[in-house]
Amino acid sequence: LRECQTKMSSTMMVAGSIHSGDQEELPVPNVGSDDREEETQPQETSKEDGDESGPPSDADSARAESQNAEGLEDNPDDISDTGWDTDLEIEEEKSEYDVTGCKSYISICKSLGIVPTSNFIRTIQAKRPEVSLRHHGIGSKGAKAIAVALTSNTSVTHLDLSDNGLKTEGGVAVTAMLKENCYITYLDLSDNDLGSAGAYAIEAMMKSNNTLTHCKLQGNGFDDKAAEPIAEIIRTSYRITHLDLAHNLLGEQAGLILGPALADSEVLQTLDISWNHLRRKGAVAIATGLKTNQTLKILNFSYNGLGDEGTAALADALKVNSTLEELDISNNRISKAGATVFAKALPSNDNLRILKIGQNAIQSDGIVALLNAVKSMSNTFQCISFDGLTITLEIDKMLKEMKESHSHLSVPHAGVGGYKQPKPKLQPHEKLKKYAMENNVKLKDLFVSFDKEQRLLLTEEEFRNALKHISAPLLEIERQRMIKQFQKDAGEVINVDYIALLQLVEACDVPS
Repeated sequence: LRECQTKMSSTMMVAGSIHSGDQEELPVPNVGSDDREEETQPQETSKEDGDESGPPSDADSARAESQNAEGLEDNPDDISDTGWDTDLEIEEEKSEYDVTGCKSYISICKSLGIVPTSNFIRTIQAKRPEVSLRHHGIGSKGAKAIAVALTSNTSVTHLDLSDNGLKTEGGVAVTAMLKENCYITYLDLSDNDLGSAGAYAIEAMMKSNNTLTHCKLQGNGFDDKAAEPIAEIIRTSYRITHLDLAHNLLGEQAGLILGPALADSEVLQTLDISWNHLRRKGAVAIATGLKTNQTLKILNFSYNGLGDEGTAALADALKVNSTLEELDISNNRISKAGATVFAKALPSNDNLRILKIGQNAIQSDGIVALLNAVKSMSNTFQCISFDGLTITLEIDKMLKEMKESHSHLSVPHAGVGGYKQPKPKLQPHEKLKKYAMENNVKLKDLFVSFDKEQRLLLTEEEFRNALKHISAPLLEIERQRMIKQFQKDAGEVINVDYIALLQLVEACDVPS
């Protein structure tokens, strides 16, 4: 303490001299290493003399601590944590958060007694956005494990679990996961036999999920009992833009429920209800729902029972609908009459771009009516498909002519052939003229050469010999008809007025 007081008094004297204006430079005592060296020399001497007995004094301990602090100030770059407790050592002991869900997936698979799917593990470990596990035989337990892993996953946006035998139990597990996951936008649960209970689970999930936009639910056995939750999804979901319900069992009653829902939909852009049992009143209800719908752009209604009645309702809807761009009504029991009614409504719609109406019994007359309607429409119409229908040569010729004004138009069909328009049957005198023109035969000279008596008449025998002389391709019944037609002076001897025949031949027009 005395040494410290002495040093402090010296410092104060220097400060006082500077304050008093004394310009003489005074040596500032070094509080650092030089003084310590002077102070430690006697101690080292005493140790050399063998004075090592006794514990260090309090002053010695204070000096040691001061030296450690001053050494740290002299070397501030030394960031060694020797002798210090740090939080880093504690953090190293904590396990890193698994954002992929891989560890939880392996753990749940072990607890469920199932083998983990290596494809799924590789996908989530690589943080790829698309998980495609189609035809992997995952089952309901496997779906539960995948659902646990994806609950907190932040990289997967597309999930395809189609044809995996999930059943209702597996479907419920996936929908429970989607209530928590906010990254998946595309879901395919097709061909998993979810049943109507699965449809209700999906509808409940949609109420809390805000990211899912594409949902494929083909081949899940949805029947009329599943119509209510499906209709609720169509009516109230404000995120689902693409919904695929193909290859299910939706019938007439389901159509009556889905139709009004379609009319109220404010988001849905693509709807696939092909390969169901929608017919009669149910088909009419869905067609009617298009009248007030303002969002749907693509409707696949193929392989149902639309019929002529439903086609007429659809035609009425097209007159007022302003958003539908693509319509597929292939294989819907549409007849020639239904196609004709539909064709009359086409020109009133300026928004439709693609129409598929193949595999219907619309016959050639129905095809012609539709093509005439397309011909009168704007050039924005892109395709009318007659897939599965054979067109005639006349229709093929019509298509070639349409190409001149609608060069962008595509008309797929099953080929040219089938029913051919019969050529008009030639009368005997027309047939004779055509043959004479093709073989450069002068009929007047022919008949005059056989008119020996120059009567301007030929007997039946002379007329037959004249035709035989040029090998005229006339049947016997045709020869008899000509003889009867130009017979003169009927009696025992039949005369043929070949001058009248020549006049008729000259006047007729023979088709090429």
